[in-house]
Amino acid sequence: MTPVPTAATVNLSGALAECRSAFPDQIAQAVARASCVIKATDLVRPLLPFPELLDRENALRKALAEQVQTRTMSLLERNIQIQKLHSQLLEEERSRLSAAPADASKPPLAVTQWRQSNGEACGRLGGDSGTCY
Repeated sequence: MTPVPTAATVNLSGALAECRSAFPDQIAQAVARASCVIKATDLVRPLLPFPELLDRENALRKALAEQVQTRTMSLLERNIQIQKLHSQLLEEERSRLSAAPADASKPPLAVTQWRQSNGEACGRLGGDSGTCY
């Protein structure tokens, strides 16, 4: 049985770097790379206040990867769609958190990394691949 990672042991950036290294071709290996990213972000899921938001992002990630790999969608268009959804999900999370009782604790690093990923620069050519996935 695999031990459940704790907030202190989850290294989202490292897991995503492994995905980039294992599947460097973002078009030909889009589906395998997306599966790797989904597995990596699953480590963050139990740490998030609303894990279903990550589930929505990963469902889109999987669907878009199939389109990129079959070349029915460009990688740039995929990045734009992920960036837009990620932004909407963060806004939804902020809205829900503001309606909930305040939690003064600092979020785990992996949660912060997920929140800071897929920013506006990811929707442009040459976006920072370290935070775009």
